[in-house]
Amino acid sequence: MGRLPESLQEKFDANPRFVGYKFPELSKPETIEKRYVGKMSSKAINLMKGMLNMEENERLTGIECLAHPFFDGIRNDEIELLI
Repeated sequence: MGRLPESLQEKFDANPRFVGYKFPELSKPETIEKRYVGKMSSKAINLMKGMLNMEENERLTGIECLAHPFFDGIRNDEIELLI
C-alpha cells in the first residue's frame, strides 16, 4: 500500500505506543490489483481500494461502500433508501 501520508505519519509518530517503531522500507510495494487480479472481480478490487485508501478524505464512507456497484443486486430495500 505504500508509505503513510504525511498527516498520518505525524499522528503515528506522536503516538507513545509506537515510539521508535519504523515501518520496513519497501522498494517496490505490491499493489492491490497485482495481488488480487484473477482472484477477485474488478468491482471487489475497486471497493477494497476505496475502503483502504490511506487518505482520510478520499476513503469511502460507510454509505459510499453500501452504494458501491459491488453490491448492486444484493442490497435490501432499507439500504436502498439510505443511498
